[in-house]
Amino acid sequence: METVTIKIADSYTLLGDYYKSTAVNSRDVLGTLIYLHGGGLVFGERTDLPNEYIEILRKRFEVLCADYRLAPESTIDDIFIDLQDIYHFATTLKHEKIYIMGRSAGGYLSLMMARDFNIEGIINFYGYFNFSHSDFNYLPHDQKHLASMLTEDIVTPNIRDYVTVKENPDPRYLLYLYYRHIGEWAKTLGIDLENDKYRLTNEDIKALPPIFVAHGKGDPDVPVFFSRKLNKNAPIVKFVEVDTNTHNFDQTVNENNIKLYETAVTFMNDQHT
Repeated sequence: METVTIKIADSYTLLGDYYKSTAVNSRDVLGTLIYLHGGGLVFGERTDLPNEYIEILRKRFEVLCADYRLAPESTIDDIFIDLQDIYHFATTLKHEKIYIMGRSAGGYLSLMMARDFNIEGIINFYGYFNFSHSDFNYLPHDQKHLASMLTEDIVTPNIRDYVTVKENPDPRYLLYLYYRHIGEWAKTLGIDLENDKYRLTNEDIKALPPIFVAHGKGDPDVPVFFSRKLNKNAPIVKFVEVDTNTHNFDQTVNENNIKLYETAVTFMNDQHT
């Protein structure tokens, strides 16, 4: 792995972890896969993808795990600028073809990148494509027991006085939950719910490149509705609906999840053979 510099700005730096493909034959490398982490756009870091999954991805891709700026210190428009910088950096690497992968909020960003840039394929784990779903105005179903903790008192201690690109879930996850709890997650991100810039339209979904989608049937954080709609309307899609009530079910590395990642890579490979 090599740590690379994607962008240096006055107030922040975007770094990436770059993993070369382990394919024996260079002709077996499909391209560069950009990975974007989850965290509600409020927390998380580029290093959150378990190494076991990275090794599976490396069999057919060069992998670039990238930073992006986080809210509320930055807005969604700032993050969209980061996506542009990440994409253009990826095009300077060894392979011309660019793929995108994201989990949860990273899935959302991946879909936006696939809409706006020349992306060959998408791997989307429990992502979403708009902020207007009614569930997003409330706490995730499995976190309602934390409601009494989510007061204004947690806001100031958890907001930085500088631009940040990585935040540990403990305790920053509570800040994300606070925004969900008061129904102001989208507002905090600077999202206009009426503006198509921040969502996929039906026409956008129909124009997506091949997409692999995995989502838990009873996901308490991001409704499985989003992935079912992609499955119904995207032109080339493989959807695996996992029988679980856990949001980030793949955070635990096990045989089933290993096979799921292998299926994702095989699906992408099959689109270009």
